[in-house]
Amino acid sequence: MVLKAKSCSPDIFFRSFTLFFALLLTWVWLSQAAPVRAAVPEPKETVAAAVDKIIGILTDPELATPQNREKRYRLVVATVEEFFDFAEISMRTLGPRWRELDDGERRRFIELFKQFLQKNYIDRVDSYSGEEVVVKDQEIREDRRGNRFAMVNTDFVMKSQTVPVNYRLLYRGGNWLVYDVDIEGVSLVRNFRSQFEPYSFAELIRRMEKSIATGKDLEEQ
Repeated sequence: MVLKAKSCSPDIFFRSFTLFFALLLTWVWLSQAAPVRAAVPEPKETVAAAVDKIIGILTDPELATPQNREKRYRLVVATVEEFFDFAEISMRTLGPRWRELDDGERRRFIELFKQFLQKNYIDRVDSYSGEEVVVKDQEIREDRRGNRFAMVNTDFVMKSQTVPVNYRLLYRGGNWLVYDVDIEGVSLVRNFRSQFEPYSFAELIRRMEKSIATGKDLEEQ
């Protein structure tokens, strides 16, 4: 399956993780879930549907006008919130520290992490113009507890090169939801865990709040 997207910035790491948040990936918030369907789509159909929907927003000429930029941003965020299990990402990103947090601290981290990613990635949706996303094969497995997981392999095809982007999904609440992405072998979850590990939870929260307010990296706070 080949879907038309727009081109990315020159840096591959930025392109790939921005692609994750601005084109292919979708959030499902703790209290939200995608609408129940009569037939559950295959994992690769879920990824393809997210791609198709977001690309439709980014390539809509009416939404590309300066006066509609905020509307386009809100539509992208709403779509992102439809398909992705962000609570699962947050738990995996914090690793063992997640078990030490109470419910209020977990909710606080999830909300801040969402804002942090929006500020650093989704805010840059205007940088896209003319590439291809190729949704390829999928692999589904089940663990001993009966939990179902999937990997969907895709290629982000640019004029000069092709970047492999592999999505990890879990089956929850009648839907396939993305919980991690590997871009050229780099896991989103592992990448952020390595960024967050040097800080205590209180310091991490402080730095995330400052980063959201200033747009600067965590280490600059």
